Amino acid sequence: MTSRHGGADRVSTKTKLAGELVILGEALIRARERAGLKQSDVAARIGLPPSYLSKIENGTRRLDVIELVRIAEAMEVDPAEIVGDLQQELRKKRP
Repeated sequence: MTSRHGGADRVSTKTKLAGELVILGEALIRARERAGLKQSDVAARIGLPPSYLSKIENGTRRLDVIELVRIAEAMEVDPAEIVGDLQQELRKKRP
């Protein structure tokens, strides 16, 4: 019997989306590099340590929409551009 809040067979959302998080990280890296910025530049602009951005770019940290917008603004990039790039890459990976 599983508990009300999941059981031993429960898989986290982060685990389910591991591949997609890597693809998102790659899209952010491309956007950052096109903007001519280093991780430390973007991190400084959003007031967080470079390790925060590194984990997102490596796909080991989830990212919410507000964080995506803040990062895009720090890179002076339209968030829709990053989402569009992500969408294209996800389509390539679908069977």
